[in-house]
Amino acid sequence: MTASFINPGDVLEGRGALLQHGRLIAGVDYQLTIPGQTHFLINPSGNIRSDYEEHAGGFILLSPEDAENLALTEYTLELVNKHKRTIHVERRYKNIQHKGEARVSFWVKVV
Repeated sequence: MTASFINPGDVLEGRGALLQHGRLIAGVDYQLTIPGQTHFLINPSGNIRSDYEEHAGGFILLSPEDAENLALTEYTLELVNKHKRTIHVERRYKNIQHKGEARVSFWVKVV
């Protein structure tokens, strides 16, 4: 896991908590990243800047029981280092095996 999350290729991964309005929804495994290869230049204000974090996204993994009731909306993701990120759950992805356990993956974007 990198200490910063501001440059292309930076990755945050670990085990955290999914919160909504401060309430625990589920324990999750997560992997968030800023795309390592960019084919565009972000320059909306006319000043060259490198605000890549707004393009961050990745996956969260939930147990099948927790995944059944997960709405496609915004949540707070509490990272392993206790920092919090607002994420938007975009869509259910697929059922997988992670560390020998059944999990359901969801695609998320960092808000």
